[in-house]
Amino acid sequence: MTKKENSQRSTIKIKLNGKERPFEEKTVVHDWQAASEETSAASSEEMLEEEFEWILPDEEETEIPEFKINHHTESKKRPYFHRVGNGPFKWGIKKLVVSFVLAITVGILLGTFVLEIMKKEDIQATTTARNPVAAADKPGEEKEKANASYKAKLPAMSVPVLQAGVYSSNENAESAAKELDNQNYATTILEMDGKYSLFIGVAGDLQEAKSWEKNVKESGLADVWAKELSIGEGSIQLASKEQAEQILKEINYYNSIAAEAVKVEMGGNVNEKVLQAGLQLIDSQKDATYQNKEAVNLHEKLQTAVKSLEKSSGNQDEILKVQQALLDYMTIYYQLSSQSS
Repeated sequence: MTKKENSQRSTIKIKLNGKERPFEEKTVVHDWQAASEETSAASSEEMLEEEFEWILPDEEETEIPEFKINHHTESKKRPYFHRVGNGPFKWGIKKLVVSFVLAITVGILLGTFVLEIMKKEDIQATTTARNPVAAADKPGEEKEKANASYKAKLPAMSVPVLQAGVYSSNENAESAAKELDNQNYATTILEMDGKYSLFIGVAGDLQEAKSWEKNVKESGLADVWAKELSIGEGSIQLASKEQAEQILKEINYYNSIAAEAVKVEMGGNVNEKVLQAGLQLIDSQKDATYQNKEAVNLHEKLQTAVKSLEKSSGNQDEILKVQQALLDYMTIYYQLSSQSS
């Protein structure tokens, strides 16, 4: 600045009480940002120190009007299984349920049907067993069904026999029987009371058996004796009452043919009347063929005895067949009796 310019500057002079005082113009620079922060901090502290009571104006609650829907139709709820959907899972469950219900239904119906059939069969069998005569008197097809099972009673028998020893084991008895076979004797073994009895023939009565015993001993067989073998009652299942009557006739004829067999053994002749009666009896069985295995065996043994007796005159082999068939018949009858007791 030049001197001229300095001289032209205006100066301010202040006089107080008549005295002139110097004046300096100083410019004060304020930091407003710092001052503002201090002021804010101070006001915050004052606000913390002071407690304010907030008073809110009372406002009336405005009641909201109820919104109503006009002409509203309630939707019907669908059953649960319709909400599952129409996918394969739904059809799979339906098929499973239907199959399960059908299986149970069919099983119940089939079981009921089979049970009814079994009940009818049990009732029929019981009725036939309790009243066989009434069942046999039914006509036509009903008669055949009723006679499908008939329990026949086998009477007790007392058979005169020729015994050739008692053994403690079946092996010893079979060994002795083999020796007698070699001497042309018929044989059979019966287990009785834990022992094994060996027999070589049957007779019509005990007196004939004792006469035969004496004859056999004279021939060299010492260990032999005559006795009566008691066989208890038994039973056999047959197809009809007619078959029961037929087998009973054959049992009654057994002693007659046994008597003729001993007579031939001792050198006598066969009674023709007895022989013819046996042949007729065997032939009559054709009208009532047996189905039971034991009944068939009994009939066949008796038939063999009758046929061999017819050819026995002077034929030792046929005489042996007669006695063997009669011994086999006795063995089957004894077993049937033992099974029933």
